[in-house]
This record gives sequence, C-alpha cells and structure tokens, in this order.
Amino acid sequence: MQRYFVRFPSSARPLLEAEALKGALRTIPSRFDPNLLVTELPDEAEAERLRSAGAELIPGRQYEPLPAEPMDMIYQPLDSHPRNLNDVLRHNRADQAWNQSRGDGVHIAVVDTGVCGSMPEFPASKRSPHSWSYQASAWTDLQGHGSMCSCIASATNEAGGRYSGVAPHATLIACKTTFWDTELYQIYEHLIQLVDRKEIGRLVISNSYGAYTCAPPNMNPNDPFPSIVRQAVERGIVVVFAAGNNHVKVCENRPEECEPNTIWGVNSFDEVITVGTVDENNRMDLPPPTGDGWSHRDSSRGPGQFAQNTTKPDCVAPTYGEVMWGCGYSPMVWWGTSGACPQVAGLAALMLAKNPALTPAQVKDTIKATCEKLPQGETCVGAGLINCAAAVSEV
Repeated sequence: MQRYFVRFPSSARPLLEAEALKGALRTIPSRFDPNLLVTELPDEAEAERLRSAGAELIPGRQYEPLPAEPMDMIYQPLDSHPRNLNDVLRHNRADQAWNQSRGDGVHIAVVDTGVCGSMPEFPASKRSPHSWSYQASAWTDLQGHGSMCSCIASATNEAGGRYSGVAPHATLIACKTTFWDTELYQIYEHLIQLVDRKEIGRLVISNSYGAYTCAPPNMNPNDPFPSIVRQAVERGIVVVFAAGNNHVKVCENRPEECEPNTIWGVNSFDEVITVGTVDENNRMDLPPPTGDGWSHRDSSRGPGQFAQNTTKPDCVAPTYGEVMWGCGYSPMVWWGTSGACPQVAGLAALMLAKNPALTPAQVKDTIKATCEKLPQGETCVGAGLINCAAAVSEV
C-alpha cells in the first residue's frame, strides 16, 4: 500500500473520481482544494492508471517523532527525583507567568502519538471533543511520546496530577497520527476548519516530529502538507515545530559547532516557530552520561532548509529530569527538541489568553525579543532561552 496526494485537472475530476479511483483502498477529498484527494493505492499499477487518466500523484512522506529516551518507568514519590518538569518550568519562568495568564480560553493541538487520557493531568474538563485520530482513540498512547509533549504544553495538577505544564488552563486537542504527511494534511484541515467555523477560539499547534537525515530532503515547499501549514498561519494559528535531533548522533557533527545545517522541511519555515534545546546549564555541547546516548548536543543547527527571512532555530527551551511518558513518569537526561517545542506552544497559549488579538508573527517576535541571550551562535540557539514571564508581560 502506498499513500498519495492526487491532484486533478479541474475539468477532469468528476470523471476521474468515478472511474480511475475504483482500485483505491481509501480516498478522502480535501476540504479546501476541490482538485485534491488523499488516497491509498494497493500497488503501482493503480498509481499508473491514475497518471494515465491525467492526475498528478505526489507520494506520501512519513516523518518520525523526535525521540527522548525514557528510562525505566517511575512511580515513586516526586521527591525521589532531583530534577523534573517543575524545575524546567522555573528555568523557563513559566511559573512566574501564571500570575498574568494560565492559558484560559486557548486550545493547544498536540500532533503526536496520542495522549494517555487516564492520567490525572488530563481531566475531562481539559480534553477537547474536537480531537482527531487516524485509527484508535486519540486519548490512548502506546508509544508515550505524545503524552510527554501534551504534559509539557498544558497538563494541570488541579485534579490530582503530579505536574502542570506551561499553560495549565489551556484546552488540549489530541491529534493522534502515524506521521504520514497525508494524515498530517487532514489534521491541519480539521484544525483550520474548527477555527474558520469559530468552534474554537485561538489555537496553537505543537509539532514534535521531523526528518532524520543529514542532507536536505527532496521536498517541494508548495506540496499539499507544507502549503497547508502556511495556510494555518495565514488564518491566525500559531504553529510551533521542534528543530530536530540530527547534529551529533545522526550526522556526526562537532557538538560545539553551530553548523552545518540539519533543520529540514516544514520545521524550517519562516512562518513557524522552530525550537531547539539546552540543558540545565544552558549548554548544548556536552556528551550524554552514557557513551552513545542522545543528549542536548544533538539539537539540530540552522540556518534551516527553507528559512529565507530569518535563521533557525528561533529559540531554545530547557529539557531535563522526570516528565510524563505514556501512562506513567520517567526520569530522562533530556526530552529531545520534542520536549522543547511544547514549552513554546504553551508559552504562545499564555500570550494569546492575555491578548487574543496577537497575530502569529507578533507572538513569534515577542518570544524572540524577550529571550535570555546565550553565548552560542544564533544557528545553535536562535534568539536564546525562552523567558515565559517576560514574553507574557510584553503583551
């Protein structure tokens, strides 16, 4: 089975839908583009039938969640761990921002592996009915990664949970995916439609996935998925992406260097906020405690494949210590740039709750203007370390 975007000549689409798509396993028309379908085909012969009928086929691309290696699942009391999410929220000053905003009235969509809905950090009042899943319920998470990102962005401890996230009063939209761009396109259509129909107010989308490669992927920025990411921003949605984890372990670059570029694809668009990560000492050059593990030195470096008006990353956020993983908690050396991205998504929600009139560009510019400057170069850390209290104060 292969997934495709199928684009039709406008005059031929009714005929093609009736005849040429008979062999498709699954076909979903775009909600916004009358000449575009998402389809699954059983073999190349079916793809060739569509091409012969005049259709353009764009093969689907599968991204990967950006890993943070969890240690053994931990259920001991909180004081058994020296560092945890609470320390990170002091480090990025989210706790100091809560006297100004807690994210009320703003939705955060976490596009990931799902969310463990049984965790007390996600009570029913926090879970949006507008969640999306390709197959099983969005409120299940067999991999763990999506629960971590959701906890960091918007968990609450008010119902007995261990942790609050950056925006504890924001409503969470769980978007469960296998990271095919044909699915991601449908998720973005769903979310844009919620905003267009005014079923929700201000929205932030957190994306902690990317491409593990040391060369720029062959991607057309005008293909359907990249295009709809830009459409989301044009409609006032704040879109945040992880920078990637390619620098040392994947690409064998020098950890102290801010080059070469390893931020790829949609993660590098000017319109999105791209986030790298540093450790508890604001460093990103130290080796992991174990010889061949991942660490902050793997945070991808800019300037970014498609960035034109700026360089990537835009900023960095700290990741370390115990955090939710799936339906439990785990201590980790780092959370990858995956765990940095939802901190900025949560910060954007705090800002939008205080000032709903902010545009995505204003959110991004304010976050960058209030970052704590770091000694590393801008293609390592962008504008620096996020300062949630300062950013919220500015709006």
